[in-house]
Amino acid sequence: MCNRKKAGLGLILVVASPLLTLPLSWLPKSWADFRYDWVLPLPEIILAVGLCVACAVLLKRTTAENIVGYPVLFSQRTGLPLLAVLASGLVSTRFSEHSHFGLELLPRLGGNVAIFLLAANASRERMSWMRNWWMAVAVIVAINGLLRLRFEPEFISTLGNKNFLGVYLAASVVIGTSLGGMWPILGNIVLLTAMALCMSRGSWLSLALVAALWFLGFGNRFLKRWPTRGVIVLLLLIGAGVLARPYVLRQWQTDVRPMIWKGTLRMMAARPMLGHGLGTYVAVYPQYRPPEYFLRPKSTNVTDHAHNELLEIAAEQGLIGLAATLWLWVTALWCGVRACRQPDEVGRRIAFGLLGATVVVMLHGMVDVDLRYLPNQSLLWLLMGLLVGADPTPARRPQIPFPSKPARWCLALACLALGICVAVVAVIRPMMGDWLDREARIAEENGDLNAAAQYAWCALSLQPFRLSTRYLLAGVLSREPGAPARDAAVEECLRIEELAPDYADTTYNLGQVYMAANRAAEALPCLRRAVEINPYSADRHVALAMALRDDSKDDEAVRELDRALQLRPNNPDARALREKIRKQGTP
Repeated sequence: MCNRKKAGLGLILVVASPLLTLPLSWLPKSWADFRYDWVLPLPEIILAVGLCVACAVLLKRTTAENIVGYPVLFSQRTGLPLLAVLASGLVSTRFSEHSHFGLELLPRLGGNVAIFLLAANASRERMSWMRNWWMAVAVIVAINGLLRLRFEPEFISTLGNKNFLGVYLAASVVIGTSLGGMWPILGNIVLLTAMALCMSRGSWLSLALVAALWFLGFGNRFLKRWPTRGVIVLLLLIGAGVLARPYVLRQWQTDVRPMIWKGTLRMMAARPMLGHGLGTYVAVYPQYRPPEYFLRPKSTNVTDHAHNELLEIAAEQGLIGLAATLWLWVTALWCGVRACRQPDEVGRRIAFGLLGATVVVMLHGMVDVDLRYLPNQSLLWLLMGLLVGADPTPARRPQIPFPSKPARWCLALACLALGICVAVVAVIRPMMGDWLDREARIAEENGDLNAAAQYAWCALSLQPFRLSTRYLLAGVLSREPGAPARDAAVEECLRIEELAPDYADTTYNLGQVYMAANRAAEALPCLRRAVEINPYSADRHVALAMALRDDSKDDEAVRELDRALQLRPNNPDARALREKIRKQGTP
């Protein structure tokens, strides 16, 4: 590959990921609402382009005398865990009850593997070049967020989420430290300032743990004996634990994460080996969520990530997928450790930066969300690939035998067809769906329900399994006047229940729509289930009581109203309905 192509690849992977994954994020909020809802799927784009390039390579005029075979991008050391990860994704999707979600994510998995392979074949010069670009882009991202603080309430810059931004900045601090020189020091000051404004606890914790690990394993400039360093690190950890114990206990009792982890463990226990299927967490988890989750202050009606990457992998792909992922992670990290031990000073600094940044991202994924979303998901694959490429240990790379001309033509046509399919299904259609969904939300915000419904219908025609869009459509239809709109809202709610039982407030909303249509008998099962999902909502108990009263079950309705008043003593609807039932029952 020529130098220009190498530079272009580095520009795409290092620069475009944090800067262009959310293209509208550069616009101010006053210019573009829902700026973070339109995503550029870079892994899928790289996969589609790679398949087209493979087609061109296969069709290139070569002779058997000029080439013995096609070189394989991966070595035997990394090939097996990569194949295991791909196989676990395919198997979990094949045996899933919701395989449509996994089919949509398989191109992304393939694109991330392609990023890994391309990074693993990078030369040392390219790695050094990419580190400089990484640091420069991180400073641009940080400055962008700092300049916008005057106009925007939250510090998120171009990554769409303060936790995504925090861990990206933390990983960039490690890479900047490995560069040396004055300008990386100034850049790190900017990055640390931005991290402080992100207020991402997981990012600081990950950076502190990586600093401790570096001191323990590579800090020979300070103390030559590693047992002494180990004692110092142990004492620091014990001291930090004692100081942080009240805060940790308070967070454990109030944060949503322990409840989410509890539900995820239940989800894992239901299908331990193969999991529920790739990409099914948001659809399956509500059935295993403990009701106590809704007692936590930050609870929401949708839980789309486990706040722990390994737990989510085990829930979706089972223990087989978890083992394959850990195999790949350990392989990449061990390659980085070997690279840090090489005698070459430049190589050690490169490996140190890449290894520390990778560990920061991995550790942050144990308590937060970034490993499931772009751009940080693909940046992790990029870092792991670079770690493998930095390993100085020679790796045996087999070659694919040079095929005959008819075989080359068949393979080239297959690559071209698959590349076009990926481009249409995994790039063009999702981007169009994101844009139409965004237009629907803008129309709803402006009060144009008819336009919102039309945009939502168009988005669903491109991607029928978009749960958030279908939920939006059901809500819009339920607010439009007339029986046809209500019937359409019921159909959409039933479709959501079929795709993802108990998704968001669908069950509760379906009961409400039935009640608006005077169909109390049909509303009762939905509202009973809604109360089971969240028994700590006074509004749900009141809605169930109304349905019970309409179904002539006054005694049970009064019990539900009493529960509502226990939760919210000043609830006017519960008091009024209870008084009305009491008066009607008085002879």
